[in-house]
Amino acid sequence: MLLTGPAWAQQAQQTTSAAGATKDEPVVRTFGTAGGYRTEVTGQTRGTLSQEDRRQVSLLMAQVFQHVDEARRAVDAADVKRARHEVHKGQQALRVIRDVLPKTTVHTKTTAPDGKVVYEDDREVQESRIPLFEGMLQARTYAPILAAKREQGSEVNDVAGIQVIESEAITTEVIADLNLIEGQLNRAVKALEENKPEEASKALAWAQAQGVGFHSHREDMPLAEARDAIWLAKRALEENNTVQARANLNIARRQLEVYRQVLPEDQRKDVAQMMTEVSQLEAKLRQEANQTQPASHAERTSQGNSAARWWDQINSWFKKRH
Repeated sequence: MLLTGPAWAQQAQQTTSAAGATKDEPVVRTFGTAGGYRTEVTGQTRGTLSQEDRRQVSLLMAQVFQHVDEARRAVDAADVKRARHEVHKGQQALRVIRDVLPKTTVHTKTTAPDGKVVYEDDREVQESRIPLFEGMLQARTYAPILAAKREQGSEVNDVAGIQVIESEAITTEVIADLNLIEGQLNRAVKALEENKPEEASKALAWAQAQGVGFHSHREDMPLAEARDAIWLAKRALEENNTVQARANLNIARRQLEVYRQVLPEDQRKDVAQMMTEVSQLEAKLRQEANQTQPASHAERTSQGNSAARWWDQINSWFKKRH
Protein backbone atom coordinates (compact mmCIF):
# COMPACT_ATOMS: atom_id res chain seq x y z
CA MET A 1 0.00 0.00 0.00
CA LEU A 2 1.26 3.49 -0.83
CA LEU A 3 0.22 6.53 1.18
CA THR A 4 0.91 9.87 -0.48
CA GLY A 5 0.25 13.43 0.57
CA PRO A 6 1.52 17.01 0.34
CA ALA A 7 5.20 17.54 1.01
CA TRP A 8 4.49 19.54 4.15
CA ALA A 9 2.56 16.63 5.62
CA GLN A 10 5.46 14.28 4.95
CA GLN A 11 7.78 16.57 6.91
CA ALA A 12 5.84 16.11 10.14
CA GLN A 13 7.18 13.70 12.71
CA GLN A 14 6.52 10.14 11.55
CA THR A 15 7.15 6.79 13.17
CA THR A 16 6.49 3.39 11.67
CA SER A 17 6.61 -0.26 12.60
CA ALA A 18 6.86 -1.32 8.96
CA ALA A 19 10.53 -2.24 9.14
CA GLY A 20 9.96 -5.25 11.33
CA ALA A 21 6.57 -6.27 9.99
CA THR A 22 6.01 -9.49 8.10
CA LYS A 23 3.65 -9.84 5.14
CA ASP A 24 0.59 -10.67 7.25
CA GLU A 25 1.27 -8.25 10.09
CA PRO A 26 -0.33 -4.81 10.09
CA VAL A 27 1.81 -1.81 9.17
CA VAL A 28 1.33 1.13 11.54
CA ARG A 29 2.31 4.70 10.69
CA THR A 30 1.95 7.63 13.03
CA PHE A 31 1.85 11.26 11.87
CA GLY A 32 1.99 14.44 13.92
CA THR A 33 4.15 16.09 16.56
CA ALA A 34 4.47 15.02 20.16
CA GLY A 35 1.97 16.80 22.37
CA GLY A 36 -0.21 17.78 19.41
CA TYR A 37 -2.76 16.04 17.24
CA ARG A 38 -1.62 12.54 16.28
CA THR A 39 -2.96 10.42 13.44
CA GLU A 40 -2.31 6.68 13.36
CA VAL A 41 -2.84 4.77 10.12
CA THR A 42 -2.91 0.98 10.33
CA GLY A 43 -2.90 -1.03 7.13
CA GLN A 44 -3.20 -4.79 6.79
CA THR A 45 -3.03 -6.46 3.40
CA ARG A 46 -4.66 -9.80 2.60
CA GLY A 47 -3.27 -11.77 -0.30
CA THR A 48 -0.22 -11.44 -2.52
CA LEU A 49 0.26 -10.93 -6.24
CA SER A 50 2.79 -13.11 -8.05
CA GLN A 51 4.20 -12.37 -11.50
CA GLU A 52 1.86 -14.97 -12.98
CA ASP A 53 -1.08 -13.32 -11.22
CA ARG A 54 -0.04 -9.97 -12.71
CA ARG A 55 0.01 -11.45 -16.20
CA GLN A 56 -3.37 -13.07 -15.60
CA VAL A 57 -4.92 -9.80 -14.40
CA SER A 58 -3.44 -7.95 -17.38
CA LEU A 59 -4.82 -10.45 -19.87
CA LEU A 60 -8.25 -10.40 -18.22
CA MET A 61 -8.32 -6.61 -18.43
CA ALA A 62 -7.51 -6.87 -22.13
CA GLN A 63 -10.52 -9.17 -22.46
CA VAL A 64 -12.66 -6.55 -20.72
CA PHE A 65 -11.77 -3.98 -23.37
CA GLN A 66 -12.63 -6.44 -26.12
CA HIS A 67 -16.04 -7.05 -24.53
CA VAL A 68 -16.57 -3.28 -24.24
CA ASP A 69 -15.82 -2.83 -27.94
CA GLU A 70 -18.12 -5.69 -28.93
CA ALA A 71 -20.87 -4.21 -26.74
CA ARG A 72 -20.52 -0.83 -28.45
CA ARG A 73 -20.77 -2.49 -31.84
CA ALA A 74 -23.88 -4.36 -30.72
CA VAL A 75 -25.51 -1.16 -29.44
CA ASP A 76 -24.78 0.56 -32.76
CA ALA A 77 -26.41 -2.40 -34.52
CA ALA A 78 -29.47 -2.17 -32.22
CA ASP A 79 -28.70 -5.66 -30.91
CA VAL A 80 -29.49 -5.07 -27.24
CA LYS A 81 -29.36 -8.75 -26.32
CA ARG A 82 -25.80 -9.14 -27.58
CA ALA A 83 -24.79 -5.83 -26.00
CA ARG A 84 -26.01 -7.05 -22.61
CA HIS A 85 -24.17 -10.33 -23.08
CA GLU A 86 -20.87 -8.59 -23.84
CA VAL A 87 -21.20 -6.14 -20.95
CA HIS A 88 -21.98 -8.97 -18.53
CA LYS A 89 -18.94 -10.87 -19.80
CA GLY A 90 -16.82 -7.81 -19.13
CA GLN A 91 -18.23 -7.58 -15.61
CA GLN A 92 -17.43 -11.24 -15.01
CA ALA A 93 -13.80 -10.64 -15.93
CA LEU A 94 -13.69 -7.59 -13.65
CA ARG A 95 -15.00 -9.66 -10.74
CA VAL A 96 -12.21 -12.17 -11.24
CA ILE A 97 -9.68 -9.34 -11.29
CA ARG A 98 -11.12 -8.01 -8.03
CA ASP A 99 -10.84 -11.46 -6.46
CA VAL A 100 -7.22 -11.88 -7.55
CA LEU A 101 -5.95 -8.45 -6.47
CA PRO A 102 -4.88 -8.15 -2.81
CA LYS A 103 -7.05 -6.04 -0.51
CA THR A 104 -5.83 -3.74 2.25
CA THR A 105 -7.90 -2.76 5.28
CA VAL A 106 -6.96 0.74 6.46
CA HIS A 107 -7.87 2.04 9.92
CA THR A 108 -7.26 5.74 10.55
CA LYS A 109 -7.50 7.27 14.02
CA THR A 110 -6.74 10.84 15.10
CA THR A 111 -6.35 11.84 18.73
CA ALA A 112 -6.37 15.35 20.18
CA PRO A 113 -3.63 16.62 22.53
CA ASP A 114 -5.79 15.55 25.50
CA GLY A 115 -5.89 11.95 24.19
CA LYS A 116 -9.50 12.07 23.01
CA VAL A 117 -10.26 10.36 19.69
CA VAL A 118 -11.61 13.06 17.36
CA TYR A 119 -11.65 11.11 14.10
CA GLU A 120 -11.79 7.43 13.20
CA ASP A 121 -12.42 5.59 9.95
CA ASP A 122 -12.19 2.08 8.50
CA ARG A 123 -12.13 1.29 4.82
CA GLU A 124 -10.96 -1.35 2.38
CA VAL A 125 -8.76 -0.31 -0.51
CA GLN A 126 -7.50 -2.15 -3.57
CA GLU A 127 -5.09 -1.29 -6.36
CA SER A 128 -7.07 0.03 -9.33
CA ARG A 129 -4.29 0.76 -11.84
CA ILE A 130 -3.70 -2.29 -14.03
CA PRO A 131 -0.62 -2.28 -16.33
CA LEU A 132 -1.69 -3.80 -19.64
CA PHE A 133 1.74 -4.08 -21.25
CA GLU A 134 2.43 -7.13 -19.10
CA GLY A 135 -0.20 -9.03 -21.04
CA MET A 136 1.50 -8.68 -24.45
CA LEU A 137 -1.79 -7.54 -25.93
CA GLN A 138 -2.96 -7.90 -29.49
CA ALA A 139 -2.95 -4.70 -31.55
CA ARG A 140 -6.72 -5.10 -32.06
CA THR A 141 -7.16 -4.38 -28.35
CA TYR A 142 -5.68 -0.91 -28.77
CA ALA A 143 -7.32 0.18 -32.01
CA PRO A 144 -10.86 0.70 -30.60
CA ILE A 145 -9.42 2.48 -27.55
CA LEU A 146 -7.48 4.95 -29.70
CA ALA A 147 -10.54 5.47 -31.90
CA ALA A 148 -12.68 6.22 -28.83
CA LYS A 149 -10.09 8.69 -27.55
CA ARG A 150 -10.10 10.52 -30.88
CA GLU A 151 -13.92 10.59 -30.91
CA GLN A 152 -13.88 12.36 -27.56
CA GLY A 153 -11.08 14.69 -28.55
CA SER A 154 -8.66 13.18 -26.08
CA GLU A 155 -4.95 13.78 -26.50
CA VAL A 156 -3.44 10.86 -28.38
CA ASN A 157 -0.04 12.29 -29.25
CA ASP A 158 1.42 10.49 -26.26
CA VAL A 159 0.74 7.13 -27.89
CA ALA A 160 3.01 7.81 -30.85
CA GLY A 161 5.49 5.36 -29.39
CA ILE A 162 3.20 2.41 -30.04
CA GLN A 163 4.50 0.20 -32.81
CA VAL A 164 2.98 -2.92 -34.29
CA ILE A 165 5.16 -5.86 -35.26
CA GLU A 166 3.10 -8.60 -36.87
CA SER A 167 0.12 -8.91 -34.49
CA GLU A 168 1.85 -7.62 -31.37
CA ALA A 169 1.51 -4.10 -29.96
CA ILE A 170 4.63 -2.65 -28.41
CA THR A 171 4.38 0.19 -25.92
CA THR A 172 6.26 1.26 -22.86
CA GLU A 173 3.32 1.48 -20.49
CA VAL A 174 -0.44 1.17 -20.80
CA ILE A 175 -2.44 1.59 -17.60
CA ALA A 176 -6.12 0.71 -17.17
CA ASP A 177 -8.25 2.33 -14.46
CA LEU A 178 -10.21 -0.53 -12.89
CA ASN A 179 -12.55 1.70 -10.87
CA LEU A 180 -13.51 3.91 -13.81
CA ILE A 181 -14.12 0.98 -16.16
CA GLU A 182 -16.17 -0.88 -13.57
CA GLY A 183 -18.31 2.21 -12.96
CA GLN A 184 -18.97 2.78 -16.66
CA LEU A 185 -19.93 -0.86 -17.24
CA ASN A 186 -22.42 -0.60 -14.36
CA ARG A 187 -23.77 2.56 -15.97
CA ALA A 188 -24.08 0.77 -19.33
CA VAL A 189 -25.98 -2.14 -17.75
CA LYS A 190 -28.45 0.26 -16.13
CA ALA A 191 -28.95 2.13 -19.41
CA LEU A 192 -29.58 -1.08 -21.35
CA GLU A 193 -32.08 -2.25 -18.74
CA GLU A 194 -33.91 1.08 -19.09
CA ASN A 195 -33.82 0.81 -22.89
CA LYS A 196 -31.51 3.81 -23.27
CA PRO A 197 -29.03 2.62 -25.91
CA GLU A 198 -27.51 6.08 -26.42
CA GLU A 199 -26.64 6.33 -22.72
CA ALA A 200 -25.17 2.83 -22.82
CA SER A 201 -23.05 3.71 -25.84
CA LYS A 202 -21.75 6.85 -24.08
CA ALA A 203 -20.79 4.85 -21.00
CA LEU A 204 -18.96 2.25 -23.06
CA ALA A 205 -17.18 4.93 -25.09
CA TRP A 206 -16.13 6.65 -21.87
CA ALA A 207 -14.72 3.37 -20.55
CA GLN A 208 -12.64 3.02 -23.71
CA ALA A 209 -11.49 6.63 -23.93
CA GLN A 210 -10.89 7.46 -20.28
CA GLY A 211 -10.40 4.01 -18.77
CA VAL A 212 -6.91 3.57 -20.14
CA GLY A 213 -3.88 5.82 -20.33
CA PHE A 214 -0.85 5.47 -22.59
CA HIS A 215 2.58 6.54 -21.37
CA SER A 216 5.41 6.13 -23.84
CA HIS A 217 8.92 7.45 -23.37
CA ARG A 218 11.02 7.80 -26.49
CA GLU A 219 14.29 6.84 -24.85
CA ASP A 220 12.76 3.57 -23.63
CA MET A 221 11.59 2.27 -26.99
CA PRO A 222 14.67 0.03 -27.51
CA LEU A 223 14.01 -1.50 -24.10
CA ALA A 224 10.33 -2.01 -24.95
CA GLU A 225 11.30 -3.68 -28.22
CA ALA A 226 13.81 -5.91 -26.45
CA ARG A 227 11.22 -6.92 -23.88
CA ASP A 228 8.60 -7.85 -26.45
CA ALA A 229 11.10 -9.68 -28.66
CA ILE A 230 12.07 -11.77 -25.63
CA TRP A 231 8.43 -12.62 -25.01
CA LEU A 232 8.02 -13.70 -28.63
CA ALA A 233 11.17 -15.80 -28.28
CA LYS A 234 9.69 -17.45 -25.19
CA ARG A 235 6.52 -18.31 -27.10
CA ALA A 236 8.56 -19.69 -29.98
CA LEU A 237 10.50 -21.91 -27.57
CA GLU A 238 7.24 -23.20 -26.13
CA GLU A 239 6.25 -24.14 -29.69
CA ASN A 240 9.71 -25.66 -30.27
CA ASN A 241 10.27 -23.18 -33.10
CA THR A 242 13.99 -22.52 -32.65
CA VAL A 243 14.36 -20.53 -35.89
CA GLN A 244 11.80 -17.96 -34.75
CA ALA A 245 13.24 -17.97 -31.23
CA ARG A 246 16.73 -17.19 -32.55
CA ALA A 247 15.41 -14.38 -34.73
CA ASN A 248 13.66 -12.72 -31.80
CA LEU A 249 16.60 -13.23 -29.45
CA ASN A 250 18.79 -11.49 -32.03
CA ILE A 251 16.40 -8.53 -32.09
CA ALA A 252 16.34 -8.43 -28.29
CA ARG A 253 20.12 -8.47 -28.02
CA ARG A 254 20.54 -5.66 -30.57
CA GLN A 255 17.91 -3.49 -28.87
CA LEU A 256 19.47 -4.13 -25.46
CA GLU A 257 22.76 -2.85 -26.86
CA VAL A 258 21.05 0.33 -28.09
CA TYR A 259 19.48 0.79 -24.66
CA ARG A 260 22.78 0.10 -22.87
CA GLN A 261 24.51 2.84 -24.83
CA VAL A 262 22.16 5.56 -23.51
CA LEU A 263 22.61 4.52 -19.87
CA PRO A 264 25.18 6.02 -17.50
CA GLU A 265 28.27 3.83 -17.07
CA ASP A 266 27.28 2.75 -13.57
CA GLN A 267 23.91 1.39 -14.79
CA ARG A 268 25.11 -0.75 -17.69
CA LYS A 269 26.22 -3.88 -15.83
CA ASP A 270 22.83 -5.64 -15.56
CA VAL A 271 22.01 -4.93 -19.22
CA ALA A 272 25.40 -6.26 -20.32
CA GLN A 273 24.86 -9.42 -18.25
CA MET A 274 21.49 -10.02 -19.87
CA MET A 275 23.00 -9.49 -23.33
CA THR A 276 25.61 -12.15 -22.54
CA GLU A 277 22.95 -14.63 -21.43
CA VAL A 278 20.82 -13.94 -24.51
CA SER A 279 23.87 -14.47 -26.75
CA GLN A 280 24.61 -17.77 -25.04
CA LEU A 281 21.08 -19.03 -25.67
CA GLU A 282 21.30 -17.83 -29.28
CA ALA A 283 24.52 -19.81 -29.74
CA LYS A 284 23.00 -22.91 -28.17
CA LEU A 285 19.99 -22.78 -30.49
CA ARG A 286 22.32 -22.27 -33.45
CA GLN A 287 24.24 -25.42 -32.48
CA GLU A 288 20.99 -27.36 -32.26
CA ALA A 289 20.31 -26.58 -35.92
CA ASN A 290 23.35 -28.70 -36.82
CA GLN A 291 22.40 -31.62 -34.59
CA THR A 292 20.10 -34.50 -35.42
CA GLN A 293 18.91 -34.83 -31.82
CA PRO A 294 16.71 -31.89 -30.71
CA ALA A 295 16.78 -30.52 -27.18
CA SER A 296 14.83 -32.41 -24.54
CA HIS A 297 11.53 -31.12 -23.20
CA ALA A 298 13.19 -30.28 -19.88
CA GLU A 299 15.94 -28.31 -21.60
CA ARG A 300 13.46 -26.42 -23.75
CA THR A 301 11.41 -25.59 -20.66
CA SER A 302 14.54 -24.29 -18.96
CA GLN A 303 15.27 -22.08 -21.96
CA GLY A 304 11.74 -20.71 -21.88
CA ASN A 305 12.08 -20.02 -18.16
CA SER A 306 15.25 -18.05 -18.84
CA ALA A 307 13.39 -15.89 -21.36
CA ALA A 308 10.56 -15.34 -18.86
CA ARG A 309 13.11 -14.30 -16.23
CA TRP A 310 14.66 -11.74 -18.63
CA TRP A 311 11.22 -10.41 -19.45
CA ASP A 312 10.39 -9.94 -15.76
CA GLN A 313 13.73 -8.24 -15.18
CA ILE A 314 13.15 -5.75 -17.99
CA ASN A 315 9.70 -4.96 -16.61
CA SER A 316 11.34 -4.22 -13.26
CA TRP A 317 13.68 -1.76 -15.03
CA PHE A 318 10.66 0.09 -16.39
CA LYS A 319 9.20 0.41 -12.91
CA LYS A 320 12.46 1.80 -11.53
CA ARG A 321 12.71 4.40 -14.30
CA HIS A 322 9.09 5.56 -14.07
